[in-house]
Amino acid sequence: MISCSFVPNLVTLIEFAPMTMFGFSYMFFGPIFFVSHFNSVSAVCYSQKDKMSPLQFSNIVGDIMKYFVMGVMVICMQGYRVEGVTLWSSMIFILVGMCYLVVVTKKSYHLDHMDTDMNLITFRVTVFIFTFVMVLLVVLVVSHTTFQRTATKQNPSLDHFSDMDSGDEILGKYRKQRVFSRRELWLKTVNGYKNMGDSHVMYRILMMPIYFVISHFIPVISKDRYLMGWTKYINCLCLLVLPFICLPHGVKAVGWVMMLLVCWTLSILTFISTHSMRRPDNVWLFAFLGLIISSIAMNFLSREIENLTWQYISTKFDLMPDITALMYFGLGEMFSEAIVVWCLQLRKMWDATFGVVMSMVTHAVFLAFPTLYYQECYNPSCWVITTASTETGIYFIFLIVASSLLHISMSGYEFRISLFFYLLILTVIYVTLQWSIHYGWMLSLATLHHIKK
Repeated sequence: MISCSFVPNLVTLIEFAPMTMFGFSYMFFGPIFFVSHFNSVSAVCYSQKDKMSPLQFSNIVGDIMKYFVMGVMVICMQGYRVEGVTLWSSMIFILVGMCYLVVVTKKSYHLDHMDTDMNLITFRVTVFIFTFVMVLLVVLVVSHTTFQRTATKQNPSLDHFSDMDSGDEILGKYRKQRVFSRRELWLKTVNGYKNMGDSHVMYRILMMPIYFVISHFIPVISKDRYLMGWTKYINCLCLLVLPFICLPHGVKAVGWVMMLLVCWTLSILTFISTHSMRRPDNVWLFAFLGLIISSIAMNFLSREIENLTWQYISTKFDLMPDITALMYFGLGEMFSEAIVVWCLQLRKMWDATFGVVMSMVTHAVFLAFPTLYYQECYNPSCWVITTASTETGIYFIFLIVASSLLHISMSGYEFRISLFFYLLILTVIYVTLQWSIHYGWMLSLATLHHIKK
């Protein structure tokens, strides 16, 4: 689903955006990928469950490490040369954000009276959001300016309305095609065997029934398809079912009703203002729609993977909950990131691959504390949110990011296979260390370790 629906829509948006590949991926991939997660943010850390707060923070720290390690390792497999300024600015920004995150999460907050400490938490949340937004605005301006300066001046040859047939109503700058019928266009859209041509034959055969169903609910806009994959009735249907796809993500009733009204109104407007035999002018909007639906579906699958992981680890091993969340949650997003980066590498979009990895890590770092705040993880029943295992993971994040930065810089700003093996060794050491700490074979690297007498 990722390579057949999410990636083609992402590539289309990158090609249409008046920004560099890195700039667009850095700014928009994180929000698009995590849109369903942020949309479902609610008060999960309610006061009756005081252990939920450390568990949520352990999950976030584990995600940060997984996103960085997996993304960089996949990039190293194909190799990539990054600009020095881009590398250092991205990595230093991550390290600065991690330093501030450690400072604000290690403090013990006493919220019995909900006055001084709550105001301090609110201020720190504002600092995170404001700093992050300012940096994104700088990236937007620099990326757009660089794109305008380096883009070649092209004069596309547009169709003249005087050359059109009398039966062609003027609904845009593109002609009405007369090669295929509506039924043939629909068959081209749902033909999984042809649209998954890059995959193995057996995989295509097995996935054809699933692809047939999914293609009716996720629009795919790509320049490799006829009319860029535009199918009017499928796009209208996607807008109709989008609110119902969001139901399992905990959307509040008022928000869901507003979403229902907006999506159904847009579906009606799309049905009225577009033609099934002509590509719309702003077809990239439907690529964005496909990205949103794909992201929601991937988030749902990732949550199911986490549930299965939690049940398996809990029944087979006697692990602490924070260690389970730290090391084994977020596997769905991690493998999704690997597939996206790999697919972008196949399309020679090297700058976009680096932007995708940096976007996921940066968004996870700078939205970690605001997420904890809006999930009410700081409440009168929880004072300390950082456990010993989580603090150990934070130390390894600093080690991995800083050493990776030095390795890439000393390698001529290239992602080499040696960095792949280095990160692999560090990951094995980290997992072994966490298991050893759990079984009491050694003490934690954190200041909150528990000594058994």
